[in-house]
Amino acid sequence: MELLSEWGLNNRHFEWMDYAACAGADPGLFFAEKGWFAKYGEAKKMCAKCTVYKDCLKFALDNNIRHGVWGGLTPEERAQKKRDDRGG
Repeated sequence: MELLSEWGLNNRHFEWMDYAACAGADPGLFFAEKGWFAKYGEAKKMCAKCTVYKDCLKFALDNNIRHGVWGGLTPEERAQKKRDDRGG
């Protein structure tokens, strides 16, 4: 987590990551290459069981993360959420 602190990210509270359902999971589930979106289904199932998915999603939105599944949402779903939250 020290590395994350050095990246200059917003929302610098990373303790929630210790409680994430995906801790120790294969990152490939969450960061599928283009065209491999079927893998995202497995990631989303894991997120659905996670107790800290809201913290994860907030982290991704606060830091404009454009890759991977965070908080149960794909990059496209997060972009749509941002538009919806802005009212447009």
